[in-house]
Amino acid sequence: TIIAPGEGSTDEIVRSLDKGFFVKKMGGGQVNTVTGEFVFEVSEGYMIEKGRVGEPVRGATLIGNGPEILNSMDMVGSDIGFAIGTCGKDSQGVPVSDAMPTVRIPEMVVGGEV
Repeated sequence: TIIAPGEGSTDEIVRSLDKGFFVKKMGGGQVNTVTGEFVFEVSEGYMIEKGRVGEPVRGATLIGNGPEILNSMDMVGSDIGFAIGTCGKDSQGVPVSDAMPTVRIPEMVVGGEV
């Protein structure tokens, strides 16, 4: 899956937020391919307060609906990062990859502790 880069910088996106959550690295998760509902672990995430990246958040989880989240993105950065991994089910795995820039998602359910 690839999301094309936009025009903003990561710094601009972070500065635009009074309060938010910055996901640096994702972990495993689950997706209901019929409804689009997902749950993903965050391996590395930080609180954003007053336009600055702050305290790390441990054990964070992102919950939402994939198509709705993609449609809600309102800022897309010019940076782009690539990741490889494995998607698995029933003890079977297939290699997958993705590429995307920093994005701003106005609203999402996040669970975890600061």
